[in-house]
Amino acid sequence: MSVSDVARLITPPNNPNEAPQQRDWSNIEAALATSLPEDYKEFINLFGTGKIDNFIWIFNPFSQNENVNLATKVHVQLTALFELQAYGEVLPYKLFPESNGVFPFGITENGDVLYWHTVGQPDAWTVLVNEAWSPDWEAFGMIMTEFLFKVLGRQIRPNAFPSAFPSATPNFIRGH
Repeated sequence: MSVSDVARLITPPNNPNEAPQQRDWSNIEAALATSLPEDYKEFINLFGTGKIDNFIWIFNPFSQNENVNLATKVHVQLTALFELQAYGEVLPYKLFPESNGVFPFGITENGDVLYWHTVGQPDAWTVLVNEAWSPDWEAFGMIMTEFLFKVLGRQIRPNAFPSAFPSATPNFIRGH
């Protein structure tokens, strides 16, 4: 699956908000100390900042909004998981930057967090969903764009997602 497959289900904006002008990700990847999956970069290049069908936000490293900025949210989400571990909670996955750790890339309106399971090269990272306020994690053996395509096409539905999502005509709403 590719970003163009996802774009068949949700129309990208004509003028994406906070999409990178130069398509240069080297500074972002250097700051994060990792390469990022190509499908993710293509998604941000095409869609920019916004919400998928009024429910899913994909973090954007170019966003000025700290609530959806990738670097900010990586720090916030991983710090929260490190603190849970410090208080004795056993997590089913290692945390980035450990090898095979989890790396957040999105969040739902309900607070469910979408992570990459950083096994292998970035283009092979698969999706995990951690239900909000829950120790429950669900693994999807697919990359981000395949996950989005299958969720939007109603081929799969994470347990944490409401049954009304996605709508009959999913859309993309530009955000800021």
